[in-house]
Amino acid sequence: MQSSRYFFALWPNPVVVRQLVQLQVGLAGGRLTHPADFHLTLAFLGEVPAAQEATLHRVLHALPFTGFELVLDQVDAFRRIGLSWAGPSCIPPALQALHDALGGALDAHRVGWDKSRGFRPHVTLARKVAVTAHQLAAPVVWWADQLVLARSEPGLAGRRYTIRAARRVGPASRPQCANV
Repeated sequence: MQSSRYFFALWPNPVVVRQLVQLQVGLAGGRLTHPADFHLTLAFLGEVPAAQEATLHRVLHALPFTGFELVLDQVDAFRRIGLSWAGPSCIPPALQALHDALGGALDAHRVGWDKSRGFRPHVTLARKVAVTAHQLAAPVVWWADQLVLARSEPGLAGRRYTIRAARRVGPASRPQCANV
């Protein structure tokens, strides 16, 4: 039997979800990510003892997080595993800082997490299909304002995700345009 696995992620709002669904058009033959499961993984923890979940909640709520703009401007694939994704062509400094702060907090609390691969931020669009890499004519602009601790669980149609704890920053933290 497969077990639950935990991860920290940015979770998109409904407008971004609709745009990501549009990017899935034409990905025939693959297993599309369910719209309720779109996310951008910051740290994958794998199996975690239930007793450690309270620590993960504390980590989530202690992270410096004010929200930031994330532009998903390219589509590509991890060909070896047949996973198509959308992601930024360059990592925004705020996203890198959040990833680094999370990694430091997990290390400080002695929580194991997958550091084996470099940080390649992406949102999975489909599995079992590889797209040709290209820049998007109309990028998905995402105000990343929801940080979550989620759990991946096996289901009949593949793994599904459950948010175990969430932290959302309010619209007041969104930068305002200066008058010129």
